[in-house]
Amino acid sequence: MKVILLKDVARLGRRSEVKEVPAGHAINFLIPRKLAIIATEDSLKRHTEETKKQQEQKQHTQEVFTETLKRLSTETVPQFKIEANDKGHLFKGINVDDIARHLLASNIKIEKGSIKLAHPIKEIGIHKIPLKQGTHEGILTLEIVKK
Repeated sequence: MKVILLKDVARLGRRSEVKEVPAGHAINFLIPRKLAIIATEDSLKRHTEETKKQQEQKQHTQEVFTETLKRLSTETVPQFKIEANDKGHLFKGINVDDIARHLLASNIKIEKGSIKLAHPIKEIGIHKIPLKQGTHEGILTLEIVKK
């Protein structure tokens, strides 16, 4: 029996793959647990359309990310103002969420998952933050100043 996997299944396949499995395994295990659906003509057609939409969305996201990286290479990001002590140590570390909010407020659209920060930033100054989405990579230069 042919099935379309809805989730990754160990020793069988990954999500969205069409697999041939024994009928008993499909009826008694995969389908009741919503791990797969029967691969009918209608469901296969819908599956191909959804896969195509996902690929287009992924490609669009990559294009937007690439354009944003080009824009960041020519423009500067507004300073990130935050409370700090006299020695330049921040009272609160800056994490990925804080950076994503700052970029969004600055009208720069970068998804939170694209910001690859190893650890929270805890000092004022200029910091290089790696950005990566798929195969595209870039660097965001962020200046953190005392409020």
